[in-house]
Amino acid sequence: MSDSHSGSSAVASAEALHGIDLNLVVAFDALARERSVTRAAHRAGVTQSAMSHTLRKLRELLGDPLLVRGKGGMVLTPRAEALIVPLRSGLVTLSRALLSSQDFEPATVRRGFRIVSPDLFDVLALPGLLERLRRRAPGVDLTMRVLPASHVLHDQLETGDVDIAIVGVPRGAAAEPPSSGAGGIRQRVLLTDGLSCFLRADHPALGKRREDNKTGPKAKPLSLASYLGLSHALVSPMGEGQGMVDRILANEGLQRRIALRVPHFYSAPAIIARSDLVLTAPTALRSLLPPGTPLVVLPPPLPLPEHAIVMIWHERFSEDPGHRWLRGEIAEVSAEAAAAV
Repeated sequence: MSDSHSGSSAVASAEALHGIDLNLVVAFDALARERSVTRAAHRAGVTQSAMSHTLRKLRELLGDPLLVRGKGGMVLTPRAEALIVPLRSGLVTLSRALLSSQDFEPATVRRGFRIVSPDLFDVLALPGLLERLRRRAPGVDLTMRVLPASHVLHDQLETGDVDIAIVGVPRGAAAEPPSSGAGGIRQRVLLTDGLSCFLRADHPALGKRREDNKTGPKAKPLSLASYLGLSHALVSPMGEGQGMVDRILANEGLQRRIALRVPHFYSAPAIIARSDLVLTAPTALRSLLPPGTPLVVLPPPLPLPEHAIVMIWHERFSEDPGHRWLRGEIAEVSAEAAAAV
């Protein structure tokens, strides 16, 4: 009986769509992304007047204004916000069902993937991944994006706006990467790394250095008091919030001064080499320093957990052949990058 009821409900749902122009869903997605009739029209390849007419039809259909004027321009109503994820998810599912073959042939496929990742991972692993794509899947294109807020990332993974995200989490918390509290997130640990302190070679806090022909410059380890007395740089893609080190210090009733926040790992060493700031960052950053970079790399003066680099995606796409293939390629390239560090 339940099967019969389920089947009749599905038919009823399909019949309910007969009187709806599904192009309205595409138009709504453009309006939701752009928050502007003019930009949405450009995105959809129609005139502004045509998009304005479509917005009126959407308002009549849904009984809601959807897009209204706010302080900073046009804003979405709560009803429109609630529709973004389910409608965008439906569009992605429909598009992939109609345009994608169940068989994924890397050598002949034409497909693009969107990946969110930190720039340190990009530098470590992306060259190897691109070389694999050149040889094995020359028709696959990648778009790399910066890490958004956690709740935004979950929505992007669920809708398919982002295929895969690469995130760092403290070791031991790898089961809880950003967005893992929300349903449907799957993950795989790619590699693990520790943290080190990066300072310019002639930093006053290092004291007298000696030269060792075998291992290079040596420096006196930082004491915790000295470390806390310095000004620090923090790599913070969002430009706000505490870092892992700050949370650990806060648990001990301690605090450091963050004098500079930068969004990227790769630019940080050049800044540290020309300032009195100290950077606490993944040890793997050391392998990317150009020869002769005047930096000293020291262990931190307090116990810090290793962190894991985790690949996350939404379960909706777990069995997508192309998605599954790309995850495997990223995992293999990450293992190679970890071995080379």
